[in-house]
Amino acid sequence: MRSRGDSGFAMIAALVAVAAFGFISFQLIAQDRGVLAEVRGEAEQAKLTAACNAGLMLAIAGLANPDLTQRWGIDGRSRSGSFNGYALTVTVEDERGKIPLNGIIMDEARQLFQIAGASGDQLKTLIDSFEDWEDVDNTPRPNGAEAPQYASLGYKPRNAGFHTVEELHMIKGMTDDIYNRVAPAVTVFFGESGGFSEQTSQIVALEVLGEMGANSMQVQQRQQQLAGTVAMPASLTKANLIGRTLTVRVEARQGGAYMKRSAIVELTGNPADPYWLRYLD
Repeated sequence: MRSRGDSGFAMIAALVAVAAFGFISFQLIAQDRGVLAEVRGEAEQAKLTAACNAGLMLAIAGLANPDLTQRWGIDGRSRSGSFNGYALTVTVEDERGKIPLNGIIMDEARQLFQIAGASGDQLKTLIDSFEDWEDVDNTPRPNGAEAPQYASLGYKPRNAGFHTVEELHMIKGMTDDIYNRVAPAVTVFFGESGGFSEQTSQIVALEVLGEMGANSMQVQQRQQQLAGTVAMPASLTKANLIGRTLTVRVEARQGGAYMKRSAIVELTGNPADPYWLRYLD
């Protein structure tokens, strides 16, 4: 019987075969079409995709490794590696170290947007629009928005919980800068069991949900851990990760070629089906 780690590495081997097949296919297409330059670009994209996928599989294999001395921790730090000549940067994030977007209370939402840089009328608009997006009625709050206010944009508020983090970008008052600060700290895959994990938290999430609040020693220590200047708790490599939802982010680059991918996965503990894919961008 294969271990969970073996299962993960078998998938990596399969990806190598897929990458090789994809490259050969693109070369044949190029000869047939006579557009070698264009198809070379497509082949490069295929190889970048294969490298990113290999990074995802490396992370899953590392997280599922039954050998605790070799198991990857869910510490949020980046790891470096390579695949077929492509440099890989892989980061694993614990979804329980983020703010549950559909479980947040308004005081927490206000603090979240403030930390991200919102203030004054913009903050009022974000708070009211956030609540209007989730509530079931069609009556906008004083600074909020319902279907008529979004009509020119071609969409409506969900009037229910957020299905994706990206929906947050759609609410009235949201800017790219604020979204880019908020998005890494929130999740719609928090899970049904277990509370907020300070040990594996994103900094902004810890500032909002941590017991000590923003600018605390707790936040400073977490910043130092992520920077690698303070050791991570050993328990992070010994935790039982079965059923825990994790985000894996991969960057692949070679020369000027670059691609990034992210996936949200849940380990199952089943060697025949070692993980469930919750989201893939």
